[in-house]
Amino acid sequence: MTRHHARAASAVLTAFVLLSQPLFAFQIPLSETAVREAYFLGQRNDQKTSDLLNLYTVSLPLPDKGSYISEIRLLTPYAQVVSVSSQHSVGYSAQQAAADYRGRGDSILVQIRIEFTVTFTYEDAVRLAADTAGELNRHLDPEDFWRGFRFSVSQNDKSFEPSEVTAYPIYAPATDGAGSSTFRGTTLWLEFDANDFASLPARVEVTTPADLHSVATFDLEKLL
Repeated sequence: MTRHHARAASAVLTAFVLLSQPLFAFQIPLSETAVREAYFLGQRNDQKTSDLLNLYTVSLPLPDKGSYISEIRLLTPYAQVVSVSSQHSVGYSAQQAAADYRGRGDSILVQIRIEFTVTFTYEDAVRLAADTAGELNRHLDPEDFWRGFRFSVSQNDKSFEPSEVTAYPIYAPATDGAGSSTFRGTTLWLEFDANDFASLPARVEVTTPADLHSVATFDLEKLL
């Protein structure tokens, strides 16, 4: 084989190896190019943006009884840039997106949406908050009912503890169109250090007070 043919064969082999690599891969920190790509994808706010973010979202079926874990999301640093950019369509620059990314640092955000049902009502939330308050020996408001749930995020046999948990009550307009809105559930955000995660499937499990389990799996080998 001539030197020219050897170089050509090497180039073909290199191209084959590159093409055989996954199109998506969880990597941190994000490069400047990756941040800009994520920013512009968010700014599009079109079907392509929605399709990308849907990869990080699992919608769950309504259970026969009990509370409803309707949605679990896992946002990597890349997905966070896309999501934040999509929420700021006016006056939000690529430079600001990069600054916001640096300010947040590399984190994994897990969002869990808990909704009331006909078999888990506001009254049930009040009782659960009171029972949990007794166990914790502290005062809890009804909006704190989520503390009676258990949450687990893991990869293989390694479990992760969130550095921060933030709860946002869900309110819905009154059904008769009059009066104040009603408390209908909670959206939780659990924050983790992304450096603790590997490019492996991550499992999120929510256990209700009735010992019912909701599970979502996110393959970080296939997610940016």
